[in-house]
Amino acid sequence: MFIESFLLLLALNFLSAGRVNRPEGRIIGGGPIEIEQAPWQVSIQNNGSLHCGGSIYSDNIIITAAHCFFDENARRVDHKAFKVRAGSALDFNGTLVDLAAVITHEKFLYVLQRNDIAIVRLSKPLEFTSKVQPIPLAKTNPAPGSIASVSGWGVTYIFNDGTPFYPKHLQGLTLHIMRPLSTSLGGSSQLCAGTYGKTVCHGDSGGPLVVNKQLVGVVSMGDCSSSAFFSSVPYYREWILNAIASIQ
Repeated sequence: MFIESFLLLLALNFLSAGRVNRPEGRIIGGGPIEIEQAPWQVSIQNNGSLHCGGSIYSDNIIITAAHCFFDENARRVDHKAFKVRAGSALDFNGTLVDLAAVITHEKFLYVLQRNDIAIVRLSKPLEFTSKVQPIPLAKTNPAPGSIASVSGWGVTYIFNDGTPFYPKHLQGLTLHIMRPLSTSLGGSSQLCAGTYGKTVCHGDSGGPLVVNKQLVGVVSMGDCSSSAFFSSVPYYREWILNAIASIQ
């Protein structure tokens, strides 16, 4: 029962910017970074506002979280409502591109955030510069204790009235990969990283977890105050490559 309750608590605290109701924490321990420090980072926007993060795999493919394309009633949202912004540490400038197609994992479970992985094809290719670069997919999960980095425009502060503050400038955070609490929480399909005072929050969903400049994870869920869960890129690597091949 403890594990089920823990999972439910995490699931209710979705990181997607579109679902913020009562955030219970903040990104702590990070700071502003320039886009050149994470040139694979993109912002997925809905009606001009931050919705999720993502990572550039190629000039027209973005890797992100499946739950970014579902609403609070677990219904799939039309991808035409979204755009991707690349090449800017700010919530403006850079390149803004429409989405041409989205594939979410066919076994994605909304409530427990299992198989929380998605592929986006852009309507036109990105031009690679020092601010726009792809990131390779890791082939093996990092060992517990490995140093990782995560980035995004998610909540950094909660005002006394409960209003969340979203930064205009990209934030970066260094954290450590933790040993999985239990195989029943997803096993090798999920990575756990961060500690109290160093974690991600609403709006960071779909963003990159990086080790040695390789994409090892995709921000999936957490409670905005302690460690968070990430979909393991090595675990889903074959699915990702097959999805990319089918969406081209």
